[in-house]
Amino acid sequence: MIDPATLHRRARRVLPEKIGTDAVIVEAMDDATLTMLLAPLAHRRRGCLLFRLSSQTIAALVARTAGYLQDARQAREGLGRWTRPLTYTAWRSQGQGASQRFDTRSDDGRAALCLLPAAACAVYVWDDRGLQHTDLFPAPR
Repeated sequence: MIDPATLHRRARRVLPEKIGTDAVIVEAMDDATLTMLLAPLAHRRRGCLLFRLSSQTIAALVARTAGYLQDARQAREGLGRWTRPLTYTAWRSQGQGASQRFDTRSDDGRAALCLLPAAACAVYVWDDRGLQHTDLFPAPR
């Protein structure tokens, strides 16, 4: 079995330092998918990862939303040894209460990140050819 803690450690490199997570949600992934994500020579050209937000991050988002995410615009590390960390556009806040969410895109247009505090979840989506959808995370209705 692939080690989910290793996957989490590696995967969270794409997240800004302020966004704390406890784990990658792997219940829906089979061993082949986990192996592909962990293999050093393999590279998935597009995909999606779900993270479980830490209680500290959820509390900070609820208490001081705008100020908390204001400077959370650079990933922890680059994805490769010689690559720079992703940088993200300004965060957007949409909805209120249980439907509140915060989203951003990478400056290069290849990745997007959405935080869902009520679900304790962060969604990271990427496509090496660029994300084609104008609004990957449409506002709740």
